[in-house]
Amino acid sequence: MTRILSIETATNICSIAIHENETCIHISEISEPQAHSAKLTVLIEEMLAHASFTIKDFDAIAISEGPGSYTGLRIGTSVAKGLCYAADLPLITINTLEALALQYTLNSKKSIPENAILCPMIDARRMEVYTAQFDAYITQLQKTHPLVVTEETIQLFESHKSYYLFGDGSQKLQEILSAPHIHFVPNITCSSESVGQIAYSQYKQGNFADVAYFEPFYLKNFQATTPKKQL
Repeated sequence: MTRILSIETATNICSIAIHENETCIHISEISEPQAHSAKLTVLIEEMLAHASFTIKDFDAIAISEGPGSYTGLRIGTSVAKGLCYAADLPLITINTLEALALQYTLNSKKSIPENAILCPMIDARRMEVYTAQFDAYITQLQKTHPLVVTEETIQLFESHKSYYLFGDGSQKLQEILSAPHIHFVPNITCSSESVGQIAYSQYKQGNFADVAYFEPFYLKNFQATTPKKQL
């Protein structure tokens, strides 16, 4: 059995979970702006005590690597590295948008069409988001990238395909992207539940990050451009 402690701090959600293999056996989450610095280590200590575990009872630490909040990612990464050093554990890093796409499938109460294109979106600032595209099986179709939302953004969504937009960044697109082939799914947030599930598959493959040199995935600065072709 593989036991993994997962940490998600890329957005306002501060989330930790314990997985045994793919099964989430404990999870604790709070949603408070700028709460990570004060609450993350407290949540971890309380969960370990509740589960009667010490950090040495784990096989790995998993972290949501970004994109997302600069401060949140720095705090989550610092705590994860500290735990890895303290217990000599490997570090597993998971793309935040991939985890958010999986979280949508875990939360979905309806079957997801096989031809669905999942578009997780994380709020950046103003009319900007971080996004990517995945199919219904969480295979990545489009790499993670920053997007400036304009009136022309709808050109990026081909009318013969079906897109599902979710995450805190999707809210700012609802008025601009009003079309029958674009579906907005509310109440899908980043969670350590999906981070830990992906981390288990990475653990089995031995995909570990370098604890000393790992840095969060911040992405580049935004630049407003006009789309020239459909994706």
